Amino acid sequence: MTSSEFFSLLSALSLFAIAIALVPTFLQFRRTLQKLEIFIEALNTHVDPMCQSLTEAANEIQLLSISLSDKLEKTDTVIYTAQKSAETLLTTATMIKETARPFITQIGGFSAGIMAFSNFLNRSRKTPKKGD
Repeated sequence: MTSSEFFSLLSALSLFAIAIALVPTFLQFRRTLQKLEIFIEALNTHVDPMCQSLTEAANEIQLLSISLSDKLEKTDTVIYTAQKSAETLLTTATMIKETARPFITQIGGFSAGIMAFSNFLNRSRKTPKKGD
């Protein structure tokens, strides 16, 4: 056997060994690509409805936020009105209090005068006179 024949045989055996090693790898690669293709097809069938659902959800959230914003503006208006009403009520109560205070003081003074007169009359009836 000559050296060229030996190298040719060695080359042939090496190519055969490489082929034996690469065939299962290529078969596994082919199976992986087939599974990847099936996964991508399944993903394509589910992505469109999911995107549509997300779009609808986003639209509903946008409508809810607009509605909430409107309701907050109305609530602000109601709170402002209630605050103004409370301020008016406080002012009115203060005015009534200041107006009624002298009147109540006069009634108190008048009542005290009547009570004093009543006590004076009651004493004068109970005490006997010196000449009796």
